Amino acid sequence: MRGRAREHSSQSNPHESAVTHSDIELDVDFDSHVLSGYVEHTVTVKSDGAGELALDTSDVTVSSITVNGKAAEYNLGTAHKALGSRLVVKLPSGLKAGDTATVGIDFAASPEASAVQWLPPEQTAGKVHPYLFTQCQAIHARSILPCQDTPGAKFSYTAAVRVPEQLRALMSAVAVEGGAEDGADLQRVAERSGAATRVFRFKQAVPISSYLLALAVGNLVQRELGPISAVWSEPEMVEAGAYEFAETSKFLDAAAELAGPYQWGRYDLLLLPPSFPYGGMENPCLTFVTPTLLAGDRSLANVVAHEIAHSWTGNLVTNATWEHFWLNEGFTVFLERKILGRLYGEQRYQFQAAGGWLKLQHTVTKQFGSEDHPYTRLVPDLQGGVDPDDAFSSIPYEKGFALIHYLQQLVGGSAAFEPFFKAYIEHFSGTPLTSEDFRSFFEDYFKSNEAIKQIDWDTWLYKTGMPPVKCEYDESLGKAAYDLAKRWHTADVMGIGSSGPSGASAADIEGWSSTQVVAFLDKLAELRAMQPLHPSITRRMNELYDLDSRHNSEIRSAWFQLCINAGDDAVLPGVEAFLQEQGRMKFLRPLYRALNNSKSGTAKKAAVETFERNKRSYHPIAAKMVAVDLKLAKPTDE
Repeated sequence: MRGRAREHSSQSNPHESAVTHSDIELDVDFDSHVLSGYVEHTVTVKSDGAGELALDTSDVTVSSITVNGKAAEYNLGTAHKALGSRLVVKLPSGLKAGDTATVGIDFAASPEASAVQWLPPEQTAGKVHPYLFTQCQAIHARSILPCQDTPGAKFSYTAAVRVPEQLRALMSAVAVEGGAEDGADLQRVAERSGAATRVFRFKQAVPISSYLLALAVGNLVQRELGPISAVWSEPEMVEAGAYEFAETSKFLDAAAELAGPYQWGRYDLLLLPPSFPYGGMENPCLTFVTPTLLAGDRSLANVVAHEIAHSWTGNLVTNATWEHFWLNEGFTVFLERKILGRLYGEQRYQFQAAGGWLKLQHTVTKQFGSEDHPYTRLVPDLQGGVDPDDAFSSIPYEKGFALIHYLQQLVGGSAAFEPFFKAYIEHFSGTPLTSEDFRSFFEDYFKSNEAIKQIDWDTWLYKTGMPPVKCEYDESLGKAAYDLAKRWHTADVMGIGSSGPSGASAADIEGWSSTQVVAFLDKLAELRAMQPLHPSITRRMNELYDLDSRHNSEIRSAWFQLCINAGDDAVLPGVEAFLQEQGRMKFLRPLYRALNNSKSGTAKKAAVETFERNKRSYHPIAAKMVAVDLKLAKPTDE
């Protein structure tokens, strides 16, 4: 059933010679901003006569390569602007399928490596020690070390990381007991003179894809959250993280009931500095999360449920290539909402799903601006060296979820679908798959169910625009929020004036959760998509609901976008402050796009000036994508 997937985002050859294990040594030099190291890849030959190992690199300097301990012939190809350079290592002749070889590489990453952000002390919470973190998804692991940088190739690894003695290293692996060694040395990487160091050791026994390789180094401490969980952060933020993420063990237990046993040993969280470009990153054993989740009321902890869900959907069951990314994210959104439904009731699942549909509509009509845009396909075409970052959006998340929810309803609801879901996880665990693999498994499992004959797979998977079927959700949990949005919409359309709807008062949203407030703002944005609100209306809303001063990042983002679209320049100082405080792309990109597309000349000017002022504090991936949004740079597929 599982044929070889077309891989357009990697120049490696795991179908011929696969890296199945890597032993890594890294030296972290905060003075030069260089990660230097040695990696020994264990290579398993997949076909008789395979004569070479092909690896992905991007601005990585290679100083020597050995095969089975002897100097090897190798060639580093011309650099592609998105995909980097292909490194080809000659293997011994006469190898047969199943044979193994060891390939050792001495390397150094560039100070400008796209996966790495080096933070000076002033950009950390403590303001004393420097900090480093990596972000390898989608194709940035190749900027750290030569590897087969495709989700379709999986490997286990060990690592030894040397850092300044006052700092701690963490990785997407389990720390080896007693693995912190003051003054220890690495076997293959020369020690730098005059630098007091310590070495941390790690082991990841479950094979992972390269995008899940992760490293963080900083002044880090931990607080326990549960039997297998802790939160790590700088001392100044760790207590807030321990409070915010206190429900982690409950999420883990609910996920295991739905998807099967947890296989990774530890589930820790690392609360990162504000420049981290994502809400969370599902690095095995150590989820990275943004401090924008620190709302003080645990209202944004659903992001942790999402990253926990990735422990099964993504980390165990993985898209074979980035074109099939929806298999990671659509299923993870589904499992996230299932977890929330188990813990807080089915209406929570339905409420989150309804909000996701609004997000999907906005992505198609506003972000991409057309039902015909090729990146609105669930399975986009990434041929020709397209950078997967350029195709990134909520499409794989919400269009993918919509398909899965539709299939669930079609086969008889949760009672029929949840056993299938668990069987799907068990069947594909450890083996990357494509959309057609999923379809075949689904159709075989439900072959006696006549309803599945009506599924228009071609449209769902390969056609642009909104899904062919609109799912209906129970919106009772969001009814008050949606009704209030309709009242404000109607008042503005009818020209009632700046006073807003009749009887509007602060009591309208008294006692609401932040999720309800965001639902109100998102619904109002949907209703006013074609004709934005008048700024007098947004000012009146602020008078009643005090929205300008909210600290919840989801509320701030939704409110600021609504006001920018209305031409309400009163929020610009708050917008600029928000864009300076954090680097999460979920907030950066929509807000910068809204500023740049505003009918206000002041807002347009603020877009470029704010970005130029702050771009060096953003992660390289985030800075690259915002520059594209502002048309200050071209996408890497052009």
